Amino acid sequence: MKRLSLFSVIADSIFAAACAFAIIFTAVRFYTKNPALGLGLGIAAFLLFGALAFFKLNAKRGKAINFGKNQSRRQAFRTYLCSLTQKDALEVILPATGGNICDGGIENGDKFYIARFTPQPLSPNDMCGAIAFESNLKKVVVCNGATDEAIKFAALFGVEIKLSDEIFDRLDETGSLPEKYPFPDAVKPKLRQKFKGAIKRSNARGLFWCGLWLTAFSYFTFFPAYYIIAGGILLLLAAICLIFERRE
Repeated sequence: MKRLSLFSVIADSIFAAACAFAIIFTAVRFYTKNPALGLGLGIAAFLLFGALAFFKLNAKRGKAINFGKNQSRRQAFRTYLCSLTQKDALEVILPATGGNICDGGIENGDKFYIARFTPQPLSPNDMCGAIAFESNLKKVVVCNGATDEAIKFAALFGVEIKLSDEIFDRLDETGSLPEKYPFPDAVKPKLRQKFKGAIKRSNARGLFWCGLWLTAFSYFTFFPAYYIIAGGILLLLAAICLIFERRE
């Protein structure tokens, strides 16, 4: 889910409001020949559609923020598990699996949990150790991820795969997640880096058509200067995206 900034929400809301104003004002003035009525209804449309767009986009932004935070917490948990010894990793996941820690894993009923936490998804080769482990119980490999080939290979020997996301959900429900991880948060990109990231060739088309649309509507409104300025800025940004795009 793509995360929206508050600036994007406000900018998109203003743009939607401007569209509504331009359509209503132009249509009413054309059909009624009454500029004052068109201006009044246009302003009303501007406020109404701007408010509706803002609430809709802001709600979407809130969902995206919550989703992003949840994904960040999951990623931090997966990274944390990779940094632990096998014994410490078993102690962390124990509240989610239940049972008792023994040599090589966790025993709980008819299942035997084996921890294999790595940054990359497990391959079939990574499954060999768990498959060869001697146990009469059903073996369950708990990992951050596994390839389709690894899952199929493990299934041939009756080995089950359990992802750390399931462990995370269970620990989160019971309040057993670690309160703090022993590594710093990721460094946030600087404003200059964010600006460079916005200079993309793919953004040029949208900016061009929006700028062209605004400048075209300057011929039909009482306030052409605002449309010309806004449209000119968008056209300038479109040109910047084309000319100064950073190429690898």
